[in-house]
Amino acid sequence: MNHRTEILPGVYLTAVQSDKFKTGCFSLNLLRPMKKEEAAANALIPSVLLRGSETCPDIASISAKLDELYGASVGTLVRKKGEVQLVGFYCDYVQDEYVDEPVFAPVMAFLAELLLHPRLENGAFPEAVVDSEKLNLENAMLSRINDKRTYAASQLIRTMCAGQPYGIPRIGEPDDLKNITAKSLYAHYRDLLATSRVELFYMGSLSPAAVTKVLQTVLAELPRAEVFVPVGTTPAPAARPVQEKTERLDVTQGKLSLGFFTDITAKDPRYPALVLAATVFGGGATSKLFTNVREKMSLCYYASASFEKFKGVLSVSSGVEFSKLETAKTEILRQLEACKAGDITDDELESARGYLVSDLKIAMDSPGRLDDYYMGQILLEQDGTMEDLASAITRVTKQEAADAIQALRLDTIYALEGVTV
Repeated sequence: MNHRTEILPGVYLTAVQSDKFKTGCFSLNLLRPMKKEEAAANALIPSVLLRGSETCPDIASISAKLDELYGASVGTLVRKKGEVQLVGFYCDYVQDEYVDEPVFAPVMAFLAELLLHPRLENGAFPEAVVDSEKLNLENAMLSRINDKRTYAASQLIRTMCAGQPYGIPRIGEPDDLKNITAKSLYAHYRDLLATSRVELFYMGSLSPAAVTKVLQTVLAELPRAEVFVPVGTTPAPAARPVQEKTERLDVTQGKLSLGFFTDITAKDPRYPALVLAATVFGGGATSKLFTNVREKMSLCYYASASFEKFKGVLSVSSGVEFSKLETAKTEILRQLEACKAGDITDDELESARGYLVSDLKIAMDSPGRLDDYYMGQILLEQDGTMEDLASAITRVTKQEAADAIQALRLDTIYALEGVTV
């Protein structure tokens, strides 16, 4: 059972008491609306904070401190869920009962120091640290084009959701880094601490009451405003004419991405049926896209579909020879129409069901995936577990799957082709 409570103003703890793992996991998430003017700065702050605190002013001393804490680890978090950006820290550590002294409390005290007492110079973050982390973040932004499969998928979303918060990349854009200085970033950091809703996630053997007591103590200095910045995701836009975009780069393999909107999100009772139908369509090695478009017809080097549950977006990604782009598009859409018409074999349905349930069972054994799932549930204002979702998927009928996928509407077609000589 998970326990959720407000432990400080605007600070919420979700605690899952479990002795299943030898290591505990904890995440601290500052929630912000996806905004172009602050996405890059938000993504930059955790990396700067992890470069030094008042008592551990550099990476070497931070590493030594973590070694003292039985090899605990602390990493940065930058997540995008729908139109919400979550930034902060994730850490894991050995559970208290496996050593001779408490570990959770001192790990949390150090995490709070990293968050609340960073190393400063002249009343701001160290300029050299900010410049270094800006360069690292810029390189990460620019590297997206190197993986053409990921690049095509991101370009689809940019085109599909231009002008919408959902179209903003998780870590922002390179141009948004230019005007960030050590002083401006520190000022934004102070505002971030004061005005952001904070979500904490704990999974370990301690009771929720014990975890609450520790966190209320170490986070007592967290500045809190009277009003916190609201976050949320707007529904998918109304249907409109299909838009098409073609981009040319120096590539040897074409990319074809199709984007669909639906009014079904994870809040909708039809969500398990849509997830199952989307898996029949393009998830795994038994899907229609894989077995028909890729294997039988040899139209694609790869072809798959993924569903985003917060906004209601289904994306199809495929690698295609330039000469086969139009044929592949026609066949991908034909396979979707087959799903909508209920042209789904029992083997396709049960293979997709087994694939999803198996993946959820694997995720239940991963603290990191459980943390990510529960953060999503919090944003959705739901309390269902992975077990609940797996159970719901086992009950979906073929007709329910077909009915759910009928709600998809094609919105955008993006093609990446080679440079014309």
